[in-house]
Amino acid sequence: MAISIKEGRICIYAELLSNIRQVSVAATLPSPPQPGTVARIVDNGRQLRLEHDGRIETLDLPGTVGEVSMLEVTRSASCDLAWRLPLSSVGVQAPHFSPENQAIPWAAMDIDFETPVSCRKCDANIIPAGTIQCWKDLPSENWAEMMEFWHCHKPHDHGQHENDDLANKAYGANSTIASQPGIGFVDITSFMFDEINCQNLLFSLSTVESASSTSSEAVTNSTPGKYLHIFCRQCFTEVGLFSTRVGSVTLFKWQVTCNTVLPTSRTPSGSECLAASLVANISRSGCAKSLISPHVSEKEHGIEKLLYIWALNPNVVYTSSSTQGKRTAMKILFREVTSEEGNKLLDSMVSDVQDLYLPTATIHLSQEQLKSSSRLLPGKERYFKEWQVGLLDKWVAGR
Repeated sequence: MAISIKEGRICIYAELLSNIRQVSVAATLPSPPQPGTVARIVDNGRQLRLEHDGRIETLDLPGTVGEVSMLEVTRSASCDLAWRLPLSSVGVQAPHFSPENQAIPWAAMDIDFETPVSCRKCDANIIPAGTIQCWKDLPSENWAEMMEFWHCHKPHDHGQHENDDLANKAYGANSTIASQPGIGFVDITSFMFDEINCQNLLFSLSTVESASSTSSEAVTNSTPGKYLHIFCRQCFTEVGLFSTRVGSVTLFKWQVTCNTVLPTSRTPSGSECLAASLVANISRSGCAKSLISPHVSEKEHGIEKLLYIWALNPNVVYTSSSTQGKRTAMKILFREVTSEEGNKLLDSMVSDVQDLYLPTATIHLSQEQLKSSSRLLPGKERYFKEWQVGLLDKWVAGR
């Protein structure tokens, strides 16, 4: 998200409040309002124009508002102005949001048939063109839990033969989804492939400095672990993980490129994939709080801070004079916590916190974007108690 906030200019932020059919507008002036400071709605309710001290700023509103020619400007020593504008009642429908129906970055149906998959940084080929013959969406992340619950609590038991049949059909409590040659499985934030289809990868238990083997088997045999880290062999960027349990290569969507059905489709960013994971958590468990931890513990390097996130509003439509166009985002409360605090949050008997794991660089980048987006908000709305408030842009299909 490109944010450009210059000193001495008029800054305006507008947010669509679809539940109450209003648009909230906040403006910050470079100096207190003067008799010549004027705010008006123009373009048939689609724009707000603010004039102050010889400067003019026009903002496209996130929703069409009713005709109000002039807005009241309160004369005071404060440089902040705020209005609540009702949505137009003529042919305007407030958008409805459902976490279950969120747009997923690069779903299986969006991926072009037989596309190559390459490292986004250096364009090194990881999956050659024509290797993948079929793309399939993975089920919800809680599918295994639901099958285990059904398997353990089914109302009757017809004997061992039936149990064996269920296990063979992948309905057993110990079932997993394994990679298959020629098939690309698609998750919310990643792709899963069979290692035999991949090239130009290095495997390591921890950092890129220790990544020397082009075979997962060599690393696993020397020091077994749950996951191996995968780096691009050309530029040494971390591009994914290898699951030693199911023997699959997982590539992060924000670290690779591929051809899509719509040529104009953008490549998803790490923060957009994080937002999609947060919404999925809300849909799956109802938990609005998440603890974002790195795949590799960095205590030994003196870094113990984790990103603690509370989704205040999972679907915010906003516009700002410092960004381009209408945007859809999550309004987030966030702060850093130590690993000890994080463990207490997760281990509590009444815990309402979900854990998510991302590469360290992606966590840092998402945190910096949250801090940067906080500057778009009115000054008094940037903090809530010990939390900082920010916006996490969401993936919008076709944008």
